[in-house]
Amino acid sequence: MSQPEQVFLPFWVVSATVHSTIEQAQVGRRVMRSRYNPATKRTESQWETDWAWVPEKHSFTRDYIPLAHPGLQIYGSHRYRRGLVNHITTGPALENAVPFSPSLLDTPSSDDPPRKVDPFFIYPTTALRFARSYIQTSEEKLADEFLRKAYGMDETRLLKINIQLENVRVSPVYYPTYIFSVNYLGRRLRTFVNGYDLTIGGTKVYNWERVAAVSAVGMAATMTLTGGIGWGGASGSFWLGIVLPTVATSFFAMYYPILSLYVRDLIRKQEIKAMEQDSEAWDGDWVKGYAAFEDQERQRTWREEKANYSSWRNKSSNQGYSAGSGGDPKGYYKALGLSTSASQSDIQSAFRGLAMKHHPDRFSDPEQKKVAKVKFQSISSAYSVLRDAKKRRLYDQTGRD
Repeated sequence: MSQPEQVFLPFWVVSATVHSTIEQAQVGRRVMRSRYNPATKRTESQWETDWAWVPEKHSFTRDYIPLAHPGLQIYGSHRYRRGLVNHITTGPALENAVPFSPSLLDTPSSDDPPRKVDPFFIYPTTALRFARSYIQTSEEKLADEFLRKAYGMDETRLLKINIQLENVRVSPVYYPTYIFSVNYLGRRLRTFVNGYDLTIGGTKVYNWERVAAVSAVGMAATMTLTGGIGWGGASGSFWLGIVLPTVATSFFAMYYPILSLYVRDLIRKQEIKAMEQDSEAWDGDWVKGYAAFEDQERQRTWREEKANYSSWRNKSSNQGYSAGSGGDPKGYYKALGLSTSASQSDIQSAFRGLAMKHHPDRFSDPEQKKVAKVKFQSISSAYSVLRDAKKRRLYDQTGRD
């Protein structure tokens, strides 16, 4: 297992007042009746359900808050699989949230890997769509319980609920998260640990050898007690009744984590495609403002940095640079704490964390501000090149930008 990453994961937190009305529903009571069965020519007893329409509409008003409903805390990115990350929202971390500040990105030691920020990717309107789906499901469950109890019935069906939301608020929050990674059958499995309350999420891995042993013992006992499978004698009972189920269950336990990742990848692709239909409603809010701030700072610092590197460029031009060498002649990757194989999301995440940590406005001491300005210029210059696919390719191949 590699050293854990320290990442601030983004979440949209939704709260709302919900007005729901049960427009229609049927309630049913299970009864035992005896009927003649022509096939068997006997009178047989069986359970049946008597249905009746609910005679009136029922309305409710409830406040949905994310502390009581973890389903209203929606992971705001697609970098990791939502179903795995969502588990870290079940603890009390949200209740004790503090304003996000660059100081949270400071590490105890300069030797520690930098803390990163996973940027928001999904729109607030997308988060609200997820929240609506959660509220709809929750209200249907509550309606089912209410109708069965109110009318003394056993079942409900044909339930139709009208839901209206008001006082809707979609707010951003970051959870400090430790991400542990392991390689398993050629795939990377991750475990997410909430840095505040140690709530855990991630892919579960099962001990296939233990599963195989339990299956073998269980099937052997079953074959012994039932007298075998009734075909092929003792040999058939051994191979088909014990060996085959044991091999099947052990293979399933071994490959289940890989299969689950495949299914979650399909779900993630569908989510990204569906998001194209949502309104990009965050123009002008803090998320868009932060992106604009990044662009302004990059442009200003890049102009300053260009002059500082002019002499270096002349020198590197004379010396030459071998194409495809995979080096980092100007230290751009090193400035962001990344390897040359880093993905674009890794580059963006690293820059956001370092930019907040080393921004000169954080410091009042002139010397500290001066040092921070140099550092900020360095990471901004690196990001200005590495964030652009064409500039990055040129830098990787020629050492120029």
